[in-house]
Amino acid sequence: MSNKPYSAISITNCGLDDPQSELGAAFANNNLKEFRIALDKGANPTRCDDKHFSVFELALKTHGRAAFVEECLNHGCSPNHLNQHWKKSAISFAADSLDPEILNILLRNKDVQVDRPYAKLTPINTLAKKLTTENQNDVFACIKLLLEYGASPNKPDDREMTPLNYILKNKKLDSQIKRELVELFTSQPDLDVDSFRDGEVRELLNRDYPEMLTKLSAVEVSLDRLISLLRNGNEEEFVQQFPKFKARMMEKDNNANEVEKHELQLFIETIKRGTHKAFDLLLNYNVNINGTLDNQTPIHISTIFGNWRALKILLEHNDLKLRRQDQLLITVISHLGDEPLYDFVNYEKCLSFLLNSDRIDVNETDPSGSTPLHYAVKYRNRLVIQELLRHGAYIGMRSSFNDLPIDGIYPEVLEEHFDNCITTNGYKPGDSDFEILVNFKNLIAHPRLSHATKLRSQNFHEEMPPIAYIAESKEHRHLLQHPLITSFLFLKWHRLSVIFYINFLLYFCFALSIIIHTILKFRESEYEALTVLFGLFSWVGIIYLLMREIIQFVLAPLKYLRSAINYMEVALIIFSILTCTESSYNRETQRVIAVFTILLVAMELCLLVGSLPVLSISTHMLMLRAVLKSFIKSFALYSIFVITFSLCFYILFGKSSEVNDITNGTDAVSDGGEFNKFANPFTAVIKTIVMLTGEFDAGDIEFDTVYSYLIFLMFVVFMSIVLFNLLNGLAVSDTQAIKAQAELNGSICRTLLLTRYEQVLTGRTGHASFIIKHEPFRTICRRLMNLDSNYIVGRQIAILPNDHNKVLVGVANGDVGIDASVESKYHFARNNEVRNSKSQFLPLSEENTNHQKKLLDAPVSFLPCCCTCITGRCSEMDSRTVKLAMAVIERKNTSQEDKMREANTERRLKNIEERLAQMTELLQKLSQEQ
Repeated sequence: MSNKPYSAISITNCGLDDPQSELGAAFANNNLKEFRIALDKGANPTRCDDKHFSVFELALKTHGRAAFVEECLNHGCSPNHLNQHWKKSAISFAADSLDPEILNILLRNKDVQVDRPYAKLTPINTLAKKLTTENQNDVFACIKLLLEYGASPNKPDDREMTPLNYILKNKKLDSQIKRELVELFTSQPDLDVDSFRDGEVRELLNRDYPEMLTKLSAVEVSLDRLISLLRNGNEEEFVQQFPKFKARMMEKDNNANEVEKHELQLFIETIKRGTHKAFDLLLNYNVNINGTLDNQTPIHISTIFGNWRALKILLEHNDLKLRRQDQLLITVISHLGDEPLYDFVNYEKCLSFLLNSDRIDVNETDPSGSTPLHYAVKYRNRLVIQELLRHGAYIGMRSSFNDLPIDGIYPEVLEEHFDNCITTNGYKPGDSDFEILVNFKNLIAHPRLSHATKLRSQNFHEEMPPIAYIAESKEHRHLLQHPLITSFLFLKWHRLSVIFYINFLLYFCFALSIIIHTILKFRESEYEALTVLFGLFSWVGIIYLLMREIIQFVLAPLKYLRSAINYMEVALIIFSILTCTESSYNRETQRVIAVFTILLVAMELCLLVGSLPVLSISTHMLMLRAVLKSFIKSFALYSIFVITFSLCFYILFGKSSEVNDITNGTDAVSDGGEFNKFANPFTAVIKTIVMLTGEFDAGDIEFDTVYSYLIFLMFVVFMSIVLFNLLNGLAVSDTQAIKAQAELNGSICRTLLLTRYEQVLTGRTGHASFIIKHEPFRTICRRLMNLDSNYIVGRQIAILPNDHNKVLVGVANGDVGIDASVESKYHFARNNEVRNSKSQFLPLSEENTNHQKKLLDAPVSFLPCCCTCITGRCSEMDSRTVKLAMAVIERKNTSQEDKMREANTERRLKNIEERLAQMTELLQKLSQEQ
């Protein structure tokens, strides 16, 4: 809706009242009741009209409209409201009204900026300049109010005229009012009568009110006066007066704590007011920069008020001590959208200094566990998100609300940043020393450097939550195929694979043993010793499965009870025990138990094989699972027709055994006729399902009437041809979709598997995590789970694409001598010149990147590499990840070249334009001369 001038006419839109128009009309008619009703309906009093004035501003500058101003403030208007077009604040509008009641209502609010200028005039200057005999009483009351609320009596205008100067030179005022005004100003402890217009105020006072001048000169320097000097921006006088104040305080009061408190109060005031000279002076006097005033430190005040210069100096100070509760980054991010009230305010610069400081933790948290990245996502600030990611913000930090910051980050932002995490060491792609550097700084939570040693030896943490979220999110899922993520999953699998392969090997031995034992037992083999031996192996496997299930339940009882696979494994253990024991029940029951045991063993083995990190196997398992799920969903709906036709066949073709005996003279049961003749509803359903696949056995069905032919024909067309082919088509479409994104599905499967292992190891999903809080379980879990701190020091790896894609990881200084021969062969300890000039590792402010490297080794040092039996290349990255990483590097290089080419083109075009302008000017001069 367009902005229109306010009038007394009620405007309607589509039969509905317009609250905004009602608000303007009520104000124009001075109708407070209608004005309040319009505000309650949702009218916005700060919305500007076509002259760029709002109702709130009109009320502020109109004498006698104090009640309207109060209603606006009660409905959310800010006492520091600023007209963006005129750059005029609420206090300046109120000064224009010359109404002390309006000014009083405004000043009752906290932190009103009483000295904010408009057209180089503060509110008190405006009042003094407008002072006449007609308005002198109202102006006197307004000036008194402003001075009581801390307005400066010394702020000059562009002619260096102070408010008192205007009053002294005003010859039209009543003498009594003029004297009262002069007394009001001279009673101010911080009045300056010498700094402007060569001391003209002093001269006028000496001429007209000498007794007040004598009283003024007797005022001594106090803390309040120094604070007033800072608020007035009179730094020169503050610099002169502060040494005298401190000397007097030391003589008068030897309490060092009191003096330090006064200095800190002045220091914080310099930060709030942006008085840089006073700030530097107090620093030179060794003010306590770590002191607290109202539980706030100077550096915290700097971030709140956006004083970037003070923040920069304090961050570089050697004595600075940061508190955890200050949350400087979070404070700055929450103020980034605020309108700067002073010239020294710049929250963008504050953010830049904080991010580039080694003292600041980019993953600091507030009481709710939210990090700066959470706040940047909440405020939808894309540039801040990119900066935080560039400086190593962890995307998997959970808040107390259990949300991840990655939830609100756009996929294209993440993909662009992930590309920037893939760099090189500066060599040419064909060089033998060429390395692809992969930085996991946003995927691994990292403690502050000062606590790193202690935390590395004690703590461990989850590393899969951000990857798990990416796998679950449809918008982010494609990022699983990014080389940064695939290389991370490779390392994580390399770390946790020892658990999987040991479990797979033990279970395979158990499955083989119990199947052989069952076959030998029920075939009554003559090799009794062999039967006993495999039975013993089966009992060992049963004990292992039982221990495995108990450990899973203890570590994560809730997750254990929610999983259907765990119930299947419990049933497997029970049936295996019954199979291996000498039971007293009949032989047929034993056979049934043995059959179910073999089926459960095969199903569990199939699930384990499907979890192998082999793309073709995982793809086939996904296809099996998808087709089964699709079939169950579809068949559950179409089962209505199956049951319907079954009942029809039972009624049409089903006959009792006595009738069959009389009719055929044979035993129908002996040749399977009961099943073929739909003898009962249960067999009719089974027979119908079999017929659905095309096995009709129509010759065994007796068609007595034309209706039986019709029903059977309907079944053949509708069920066997249409429905069965429909189910086949659904299965084919599901398999084609899975094959089309086979690699993505493989990454999803691996992510889900690694997440389950990690959740069990951390005890996060259960209530018995006390087990992993004690040694040696804690050390074992940390070694098996965490990549950072004990595996890839520095949170980055190097890949050698020209040497069989070998993976190099950083080692701590104490682990230098792990493999000297390999280290020498691959030049892991490069000289400083190469490291400093050519290395393109992304900088980590809290981490020393000058690490030596070694070849990726086995997860457990006393075992051979667990991947060798599958791939034969334990320490080698898969070729697809390397190709994707090279593609990312080439794409970035191409983009950089395009930008340089565009910049050169723009520069050349600019030069051409300048030359053409010069030629045109020269031609014009020549034509004028001729």
